[in-house]
Amino acid sequence: MTKTSKHISIIGLGNISSYLCKTLQKYRVEISGVTNNKNRTEILSKLGVTVYKKNEILKSIELADSMIITAPPDSNGCPIINNYGSDIIKSNISWLGYLSSTSVYGDHSGEVIHEDTHLKPFEETALNRLKAENEVLKLASISSINTEIFRVSGIYGPENNLLRRILSDKMLIINKQNHYFNRIHVSDIARVLSEASYYARNEGIVNLSDDLPDSQVNVIKYAYDLLNLKIPKIEEYENIKHNLKPSILRFWKNNRKVNNNLLKNRYGPLIYPTYKEGLKCIYNLLIKN
Repeated sequence: MTKTSKHISIIGLGNISSYLCKTLQKYRVEISGVTNNKNRTEILSKLGVTVYKKNEILKSIELADSMIITAPPDSNGCPIINNYGSDIIKSNISWLGYLSSTSVYGDHSGEVIHEDTHLKPFEETALNRLKAENEVLKLASISSINTEIFRVSGIYGPENNLLRRILSDKMLIINKQNHYFNRIHVSDIARVLSEASYYARNEGIVNLSDDLPDSQVNVIKYAYDLLNLKIPKIEEYENIKHNLKPSILRFWKNNRKVNNNLLKNRYGPLIYPTYKEGLKCIYNLLIKN
């Protein structure tokens, strides 16, 4: 049987998978992926995605022309590369995309960071991601596969966003002077990954981040204004830091402004260049529903 369309494999059909698969379908490609999540399997199967269980990863690899790894790292790095690296090299895969995180940069005291900025991760998940990146790059160096690593900022979208948290009354509002971070809308992730995997021409590391690093308080104030609600008491970080959970403290200990010029040079302008456009679109969806 003659193959008529490109096949893209997604290893780790997680929270962004439905957005990614729907966007990929615009390119008229075949899509397969891997997850053990029954609900996600049902949703994606209805979209026409061939879904394999985790013990069937090889089936998806063997079909693929391009592969996107969204599966998180473990303490040994990237489990997909560690367990299936030789199979990937022997396959027909010509492009590999790996989703990492801007957390690998560590804390840069609010300075602007680029793809070649010195990496200084200090917490476990960031160290694991850096280890995984190095394994992906090593595989690229011993193969002919174009390999692109996407360092992703904080992800938000219709299901996971500040507006929903505000309406569910689960907001702790903290102000820390001169603290900045970036974010990225799930639809922009889906668009970039779809184009990257379809054309399969780029390689190297690229920051997948929005245009506007800003403080947490400014983002929250904008969200409250959209909802036409009065913002509650703002806590000062220095006054409450000793009472914060480790997972929340990690966020506040990282301070950087991510430059995304390379991303836009490769893939054009973002659908939601800043949190303002993204939250406004989400607000309109919430109002309609």
